[in-house]
Amino acid sequence: MARLIDRPAEHQDRSIVPRPAAPRCEHCGRPHGHTLRCLPDGRWLSPDGLWFSDEGDPAPWPDVVEYAGVRTSRSIVGLYRRRRAAAIEMSAEKAMERRWLCRRCHMVTARDEHRRVTRTRSLMRLALGDLFEGTYTI
Repeated sequence: MARLIDRPAEHQDRSIVPRPAAPRCEHCGRPHGHTLRCLPDGRWLSPDGLWFSDEGDPAPWPDVVEYAGVRTSRSIVGLYRRRRAAAIEMSAEKAMERRWLCRRCHMVTARDEHRRVTRTRSLMRLALGDLFEGTYTI
């Protein structure tokens, strides 16, 4: 593993050091490390006893039928950066910007990039199969 001192100066960004306090998702506000109750429509119950929408806005309490679909989820917040697709559309400086996002918000905001990478990898697998084993029968 490369040490920080082994990296070129432009990659030695010290602003990525985690905050001392537990981070919250910048998109929806979920706290890191808590087990939350989540509804299928995206609403979640905070540890304070308040319901929030999938965008982080206060939401109404669910009725009994809606609450029947509740599931528990552990909220993990990580530091993510924008990927290649975002870098094409915006400046390189903004594309390298890092954000604190929970797993759910990371998958939602980076959905197009994840689909593009998945499609490319599956096409590469098919191409390798064609190269060494002949054409696939799908």
